[in-house]
Amino acid sequence: MSVKFARLRPILICRDVQAMIRFYVETLNFRIVDRMDDVGLSGWAAIARDNFELMLASPSYIPAPADDESVLNQVVLYVDVNTLSELREEIVAKEYPVGTVENRFYGNREFELVDPEGHRIIFAETIEHPE
Repeated sequence: MSVKFARLRPILICRDVQAMIRFYVETLNFRIVDRMDDVGLSGWAAIARDNFELMLASPSYIPAPADDESVLNQVVLYVDVNTLSELREEIVAKEYPVGTVENRFYGNREFELVDPEGHRIIFAETIEHPE
């Protein structure tokens, strides 16, 4: 029997988990799967939209990396979606700033969003003929 990875659920460390819950629910239409408001400095939550799941955790929930490791511990979330322009319009309608849509040489169309605590998310969809 071989080992199979079941799913990936990144944990984003947040100074204010409660504010981040509001952002992800109100701006990106996530739903709350689970939450513990009394854990750490500002709580913990599991949130999801379709097949994309995240956990939001207070800084005291997971120990901070040493300063010399911080660059290596950065994570950019890369999310494949089926209708990129529709998602971007949803976010822009809520008056949240997003990057411009760009066609990449590797066959994806993308835009970037930085959440209120600085986590970078790149949303992408496959295009047939990259420019």
